[in-house]
Amino acid sequence: MRTISDADIPDTVNYREIIIEMKRQFLMVSRGTAIILNRKRLMSKDGVLDVMGAVNDEDKIGVVKQYFYGKSIDFLISLFSTETSEMIAVIHGKKSTRIRTAAATALATDILSRKDSRILACIGAGYQALEQIKAISQIRSIDQVLINDSDSLKMNFLKESLKKEKGMDIQLEERVGPNFKDADILVTATTSRTPVIKDEFIGDRTHINSIGSYLPEMKETETSTICKSRIVAVDSIEETKGSVGELIDLLSSGCVSIRDLNEFTDLVTDRIKLRHDAGRNNTYFKSIGVGIEDLAVAKMIYERAI
Repeated sequence: MRTISDADIPDTVNYREIIIEMKRQFLMVSRGTAIILNRKRLMSKDGVLDVMGAVNDEDKIGVVKQYFYGKSIDFLISLFSTETSEMIAVIHGKKSTRIRTAAATALATDILSRKDSRILACIGAGYQALEQIKAISQIRSIDQVLINDSDSLKMNFLKESLKKEKGMDIQLEERVGPNFKDADILVTATTSRTPVIKDEFIGDRTHINSIGSYLPEMKETETSTICKSRIVAVDSIEETKGSVGELIDLLSSGCVSIRDLNEFTDLVTDRIKLRHDAGRNNTYFKSIGVGIEDLAVAKMIYERAI
């Protein structure tokens, strides 16, 4: 059995290759040869224990991921062979999770955003924001990035970290205002419990990736913004519908029904459902993460593909 630490995973990641593998995994989910174990959540007085996973019968591989979110968060990913029943790798999952989340966003962005997208806005300037920007800039020709965070030190650190990404004009924004309406792609990567951008600052053709909120009391995007979106997509309807504030409020509002929602299996098989009565032409993707995404990345890490 191989033990893989964060230090063993390179900082330079080929997201184009990862999203090809992730798309392949979701295609197998759509065919029924890969199965997702939806997140099981145990609430305690000190935090939340989560367990999730997936099994792929074609690849003869499975994954289990576990983590506890309290004062901080850490992850452990176990990769096993379904052919031999052996544990083949244990992966310290902080970096893997950042890569998985960024790859899922990049895959959704590749399918849903305009091919000529150039301006990327990111609200939130943590480590996940760095991977999000790196991943999206590999699948779109991004030449301008707007960054906003309540912590100016984080914004400056993120700007320094992006210096290796050539050809991008990085602008630090003290507040989220009208200039964000120019963004072709918007990422919200916060743990906010209230929306971080007003609906009036969303462009008519903006693709939105909401990745930060993952609990019912968290909400990064206004319900009205999602209601106006021509396409509303999630990793998995079953995983998301009762887990995050945006989707709970959205479905309760009645402006979008479960029948209107797309999940990754719809996106990768080109069965995308359009909302013809939407108020705008923008698209919206809410990612909470599912086990098959962890399987795709863990498999590539184990095979030393990344």
